[in-house]
Amino acid sequence: MQSKDVFRYYNDKNIIEFKNKYTDRLSHLRNPSFVRNKEALPSELLFSVVRPFSKNNKQNILIQGDSWAQAARVSQSFLKETSEKNHIGLVNAGISSYSPSPMTIQLDILRDDFDIHPSIIIGIIDQTDIGDELFRYTYQHENKTGKLRSLLPKGTTQSEKTQIMERKSNFNSSDFAIVKFLNLAILHIKSRYLKRKLPKLNQDAKTILSPLINGLDSPSAKYFFIRLNRYIETVFSDSEIKKLILVTHPHRNHLVGNNNHKSFKGEVGTLVNQVVSKSSYKKKIIHIDFLKSEKSTFLIKNLETVFLKNDPFSHLTNKMFSGYYYPYIFSKIKELYY
Repeated sequence: MQSKDVFRYYNDKNIIEFKNKYTDRLSHLRNPSFVRNKEALPSELLFSVVRPFSKNNKQNILIQGDSWAQAARVSQSFLKETSEKNHIGLVNAGISSYSPSPMTIQLDILRDDFDIHPSIIIGIIDQTDIGDELFRYTYQHENKTGKLRSLLPKGTTQSEKTQIMERKSNFNSSDFAIVKFLNLAILHIKSRYLKRKLPKLNQDAKTILSPLINGLDSPSAKYFFIRLNRYIETVFSDSEIKKLILVTHPHRNHLVGNNNHKSFKGEVGTLVNQVVSKSSYKKKIIHIDFLKSEKSTFLIKNLETVFLKNDPFSHLTNKMFSGYYYPYIFSKIKELYY
């Protein structure tokens, strides 16, 4: 990451205001590289416009999800060509580690604050979303009607990441040294108070992957069902929505064979199928399940080249994202915008 990425991220007034407004609710936004150029709007930390939404478009498509959705960035040429050729609006709101809970809040923000009302949502549900919901986004704040408001416990106002961001902004400011010192003292007092209220969560790779490695017990599965179903309910709360496309893809250790001791026991696609089958919106939901598709044979044959080497989270290579993953997804929904 280049220094100018970080400098603008921590010093641009508009970017700082944007982060302060949304980080509390969403836990985190995109990294500094998304706003490295002076022309980049602060909103690039939350979403990117491939082709603008319009009532004149055949469809307006929103992509949501974690790093697999954020990887639409490396498929920019394909997505731009597809959206222009087929006259569809396309917005990519993928952000690393965004599972159904942050996706739910993000969707509310996109609708309420940016007037983004898609007709189709592609919701990418990664295998790690199970662990993220169980261990990363354990504590949440809902309002009196049950609507998800924040990924922080009730009574807290800032995440630890926001506190760090405030310290860096103070350090890089042009204020006099004595002003910086007083600001730092205030931030330190506030930080000590908040640390007593913010629960410590174990978010290391082994913990996040544990539901895949060991499988899920019934309470954990039910916990994930509730979170995913809440996202689905939020998607269809807007009358503009015609279809929700849920996408799941296996990790490397789902493909090594059951006799291999590294073979994963838990698999998110199975859970998604169970949730969709019981949803009142099931006729409006399409599940693209790569593990159960004709692509599974291709994946097994090319196991050593499809995924990034030595990546515990089994991300695809950039070549596979741009030449295989996104083209396949859009090929399965082309009848919706042709």
